[in-house]
Amino acid sequence: MQPSSNTLSNPDFLSRVEAVKADIRTLTTHVGQIATLHQQSISSADNAGASNALESMVTQTQVLNTSIKDQIKYLETDAARSQGNTVKDTQIRQLKTSFTKQLQEYRQEEANYERRYREQIARQYRIVNPEATESEVQEAMDADWGNEGVFQTAVSLPSFTDLVLTIRS
Repeated sequence: MQPSSNTLSNPDFLSRVEAVKADIRTLTTHVGQIATLHQQSISSADNAGASNALESMVTQTQVLNTSIKDQIKYLETDAARSQGNTVKDTQIRQLKTSFTKQLQEYRQEEANYERRYREQIARQYRIVNPEATESEVQEAMDADWGNEGVFQTAVSLPSFTDLVLTIRS
């Protein structure tokens, strides 16, 4: 069966596939940069700069994710209109697999960062308050410390009681 006239030719389709593959490689690079920025934000005493860079990279990555998803949908629609074009079908499957893998790596990096951040907060809170109960440590882990952190907050407050009140508010 002949493809309809409103579908891409195979060379045009493959050209677009290559562009999406390049975007997926960029996504891979972004995930690596996010991992580095996560580590910097956890290990830096002044993590405001790292946080800003991280926020910017996450935003860029989200925009890229949406763009890749939209491009794949467009190509998938084109392949469906081509009615059984095995070249297009194969390329779509490969793109979707590659993109899904990168999304999983991105989600895993975000989950790892969240876990490391919470562990860091718990360690810091136990240092500042060695008598803390597990419940208090859990509250500290769940609190929003912003760009500060337990140590910076504890140093800036007149008393430890103020730190406890800060996390409970």
